[in-house]
Amino acid sequence: MREEVLRISEVTYAPQGGVQLEDFNLNVFAGEIVGILPLNGHGLTGLIELLRDNPPLRSGYVYYRETLVNSWRAPRPHINRIGVIQATSCLVGDMTVADNIFVLRPGFKTWLIRPRVLIRQLQPVLDELGAGVRADAYADSLSPFQRVVVELVKAIVAGSRLVILRELSAIISDAEMARLHDILRGYAEHGVSFLYVGYHYEEMVQVCDRTAVFSNGRIIKIMRPEEGNVPYEALYLQRVREQINQPRRQVEQTPVLEVSRLCCGRVRELSFSAAAGECVVLQDLQNVIFSDLLALLTGERKPQSGGIRLCGRPWTPGEASREIAVIRERPDVTMVFRELSCLDNLCMTVDHRLKEIWRSGRVRDGLRREWASRLDDAIFDLTPSQLSKRQRYDLVYQRILLQRPHAVVCVQPFSGLDVGMRMHIWELLRELMGQGMAVVILAVNLADTFTLADRLVRVEHGRACATYERSEFDKLPFTAPWLDLYRKPNGAQAEELF
Repeated sequence: MREEVLRISEVTYAPQGGVQLEDFNLNVFAGEIVGILPLNGHGLTGLIELLRDNPPLRSGYVYYRETLVNSWRAPRPHINRIGVIQATSCLVGDMTVADNIFVLRPGFKTWLIRPRVLIRQLQPVLDELGAGVRADAYADSLSPFQRVVVELVKAIVAGSRLVILRELSAIISDAEMARLHDILRGYAEHGVSFLYVGYHYEEMVQVCDRTAVFSNGRIIKIMRPEEGNVPYEALYLQRVREQINQPRRQVEQTPVLEVSRLCCGRVRELSFSAAAGECVVLQDLQNVIFSDLLALLTGERKPQSGGIRLCGRPWTPGEASREIAVIRERPDVTMVFRELSCLDNLCMTVDHRLKEIWRSGRVRDGLRREWASRLDDAIFDLTPSQLSKRQRYDLVYQRILLQRPHAVVCVQPFSGLDVGMRMHIWELLRELMGQGMAVVILAVNLADTFTLADRLVRVEHGRACATYERSEFDKLPFTAPWLDLYRKPNGAQAEELF
């Protein structure tokens, strides 16, 4: 008889009156990898809180390792030994890998710490995983993939028999994800179970034994790899097909943005270009250059060598002309100023075009009337904290449209978004390109960006190592969601795959 690591039975969880989970049921067996595929984001954070912290329930029962750990009758406010690994690191950067794994784990009571002994015990385990991690390395020197591997080892050493992996494809490249899947299968053979949270069934079917489709705080369907497509698939694939088969824009030959042999920090002789109305995707295979590249574009750092040209002339990073716009990762949080009004947020980067915007109420009222049809006039009477996630994204993207830069650099634009929001971001990015802006997307994993890309530049160790035009996507040497739509098995056209 299989050991049941987790059972959630008829749970309704409503913190502060807002229902996060309703009649929620799920079970996980020892050594099983179960996918969680959210059709929307509602309830996902509540599910992780439920598993880790045993909060008070409105109804239902939670069993972990065949022991009742929480119920509506008798809540037990203690933390379960369940690991959670996500985009944000939980390691202490200025401590070694060995110290993070052993010294910081719950229950570590040794008075005398022997670093050499800890390192000697840990190194064979890390070597077996093949991630190239040294036990005496400092945590802040690890790549995202290595950091995930270390957090995984840390969770297991701490006694976790269930580990939650939340959207790791946003920070780990395709090749490294395949290596991570092998590591997960190895631990699963030893009885460790996983909840694998992701937004692409094509990715999850590669590693998960079964996948739970999650919507509005409920599991609506359990899928096994052999059972076909999930409920959203028909609509999502239809939208993907429309994006891929949409007639391509006539791209000018003269680049708007030219980056030539740029060096700064981990950016090493990076070169690429983007024309008006074109979408160029930079895939950073190690996920190490984004911060340095953004520091250059915002003027926080100056290039050591190389340069940037905009519209045929040299461009100095940090210029106040706002000819290059940056949309940061999760802009609903990082680019919305909650202490300002929604109208002020919209006007933040338009004063170079409308000189009187901050002094003339008439100009601001005119701008509000003009943009009311795009944003819904009602939001101007709300504070940013009262807006939905979608409204905050719209506010940021409409600000960029109003700014009218020549080029827009987007950092991981689909990170942390559910299926509906990902499709909405497609439309917002297409609108930017339709206005003649060159769009450069910085990404680690290519799911969702394929549908927009005119060109892919793969970056390794800070340098462009390969460039693929859209017509060459069928030659890409890896597998990713939607990639098969560009390939032509037996001479068939991509449309025939449907």
